[in-house]
Amino acid sequence: MFWPFGKEAPVEGGANKIARAELLWKQGNRLLARNRFDKAIESYEAAMQLDPSRLEGRLNFGAALYLSGRPAEALPHLNYVLAIDTQNTAALLNLAAVFDALGQLEDSVLTLEKLVAHRPNWRDANYNLAIGYTKQQRWDDATIALRRELTLNPKHEAARTLLNDVHLKPRKRQQETGEGQKG
Repeated sequence: MFWPFGKEAPVEGGANKIARAELLWKQGNRLLARNRFDKAIESYEAAMQLDPSRLEGRLNFGAALYLSGRPAEALPHLNYVLAIDTQNTAALLNLAAVFDALGQLEDSVLTLEKLVAHRPNWRDANYNLAIGYTKQQRWDDATIALRRELTLNPKHEAARTLLNDVHLKPRKRQQETGEGQKG
């Protein structure tokens, strides 16, 4: 076998491959911003074939899959991002939404708790956690999360409405106390 001298063997695609991937990732982002999820997914798929290691691209690819009603397909992309950046706020929030869509409420709440522990002052994190708690009928925990959200964002009408609704729910302590008095 002879080696070529004077020139390096060309890398397959090399810089052109990366430049093309960059254009496809950007195109996917523009399409995602316009809610053209299927077209964004096509662009992301093509970009991934060329450069699968781009974190922002994988995050947006996961979001596009989730938003197009394909949450199970979003999971590996979000997990990829979190494997490299364990505290990526957007990936954690998206992963929680994916778990919720897949009916894995416990995993969704655990993911949101991790997010809030890492970024307690991040707007909407406490609100989303409160939604998870209400689905689990954890009214006291939901109340705490909603109060935190309203401290951070006093004009958050959805949080205020949910807090009012949660206040109307019976508390487990009250039920247990009532049952204990009857028996």
